[in-house]
Amino acid sequence: MVSAQAPDPARIGHMMSRILRVAVCLVVCVGAAPALAQLPGMQIEGQTAPGERDPESVIRDQLDAFNAHAADAMTANLHEQFAWFAVDSNVMTLEMEGRGTFRDSMVQYFRALPSARAELQDVVVAGNFVTTIERAYWVQNGVETSQASLAVYEIRNGLIYRVWYYPAYE
Repeated sequence: MVSAQAPDPARIGHMMSRILRVAVCLVVCVGAAPALAQLPGMQIEGQTAPGERDPESVIRDQLDAFNAHAADAMTANLHEQFAWFAVDSNVMTLEMEGRGTFRDSMVQYFRALPSARAELQDVVVAGNFVTTIERAYWVQNGVETSQASLAVYEIRNGLIYRVWYYPAYE
């Protein structure tokens, strides 16, 4: 015969804490995080708040500004802690950091390539991350040239916080 023992309150508390953590993980993994963000005081870090631009709109605005060669408009789409990384095989390099550095770089880029334009060939949105395949075009020595690249953008508070660019291909 099994004797009944009173449950240990500390053990029950530990089990309840684990159950709560698993439940929160499941809620986030099945995509209920946006619904939680709608609750008062439940803004999840980095999630789009009511009234903010959705992540895909931010990237499309950035593309429009790029095609207009509007470095200031592009810079306005950046988070104050913006960083741009280049990813190549097993190496990731910080290419630039900060709005001012980005703006100066784009002004020089547009001066060097006045025919530069780009298009989005594919866009996938996953929460606050936007993955794109971007194709850039420019005229070099009288010949239009293009290359494509995969990019992953992280959007925070309606602004581009991080971008990771992968090696270009034809």
